[in-house]
Amino acid sequence: MESQTLHSIAEVEALRSVPDEDLMHRLTELVTQDRRVEADLVAHIGEVEARRLFAKRAFPSMFSYCTQVLHLSEAEAYRRITVARAARRYEGLLDMLRDGRMHLTGMALILRVLKSENYRSVLALATHRSKREIQELVAELSPRPDVSAVIRKLPRKR
Repeated sequence: MESQTLHSIAEVEALRSVPDEDLMHRLTELVTQDRRVEADLVAHIGEVEARRLFAKRAFPSMFSYCTQVLHLSEAEAYRRITVARAARRYEGLLDMLRDGRMHLTGMALILRVLKSENYRSVLALATHRSKREIQELVAELSPRPDVSAVIRKLPRKR
């Protein structure tokens, strides 16, 4: 573990000597790679779940497999499984994740309002939006009724 820490420190130190333009280029490439890996990870989770391979490993659900074996947080597992399931129903979701048109968190949020007849137009509206903007879009597309005003009589003081 100590040599791993020293290696990480050396990597951080080495970055300090990288010219600005090279550093910016590397950062962009890493984000692109991260998006590809994320989309592939989601696709693999979807396929493992579809084949129920987690059950062959004595796990009751894909969620438990993701949290106990892959050591994903509950939130990471939930989002990836949710998007993996939706990607099997809605064409193009993984492509949007892969090319950065939508992030995983936003995708998990927008799925609440997707239907087979509207998914293309809704995904177009959600493209390149922040989490907050997607939350607002979801609220717009599925408004909740106003809470009815309730007045109740308070008990008398004794």
